[in-house]
Amino acid sequence: MHLRCVTALSTDPGSLGSLDLVQRNSGGMAQHWGRAFTLSDLPLAELCGARLDGQVFQVADSWCVIDEIDGCSNRALAASQLVPPRAIAEQLTAAWIYGVAPEPRRHQFCVLIGARTTALWSPRVRVREIVRTPDDVRTISGVRVTTPLRTAVDLARYTPTSIATFNLTALLARLLHYGEFPDVSTAVSLCKRGSPAHSTNAVARFAAVSVALSALRQQSEPGSTTNVG
Repeated sequence: MHLRCVTALSTDPGSLGSLDLVQRNSGGMAQHWGRAFTLSDLPLAELCGARLDGQVFQVADSWCVIDEIDGCSNRALAASQLVPPRAIAEQLTAAWIYGVAPEPRRHQFCVLIGARTTALWSPRVRVREIVRTPDDVRTISGVRVTTPLRTAVDLARYTPTSIATFNLTALLARLLHYGEFPDVSTAVSLCKRGSPAHSTNAVARFAAVSVALSALRQQSEPGSTTNVG
């Protein structure tokens, strides 16, 4: 039977205050199934104590039960706690959600032009207004995230100053490989649809990605003895 981690109030004086992490089967009733904890759920002191005791791990500004897999779903849910519901995770935040980049110091989101989203839930977030098509966005556990292709193109267009050229090339290759693109042609075509001011540099950056992407494909082929870094 599929097990999931949930929380329950405990009266055991040996437990961490009111935080007692238990496992229940998927037919049980619980309030915090399949989502990250925030300061709205429990005090910071308890969450930090639980982390030190190995009961939870921190993801963005949230905490997840240690038995939960640190995967796309948990990262997406944790990121969503930082912003209004209509925000779309993009660029380095999207890359982090896909597991191909470390968590950025400042998370990046976008909203559709005219969405009238002004409130920010965290000072660690940058939100911009932009045009997006349905093909640019996918949903992960109810959270909207730019696709690996759109994420790669945005990073190629608006290269963060914190990313060195070599690291950017590797990141773009990992995103395209994650999206199962055999080469950079689709990304280059998408780059050319945008403003010429950013297209030229973006296309040039993807030209440098071809070798790295090819290497990732070879490493992932059955029978390969090379580990993907």
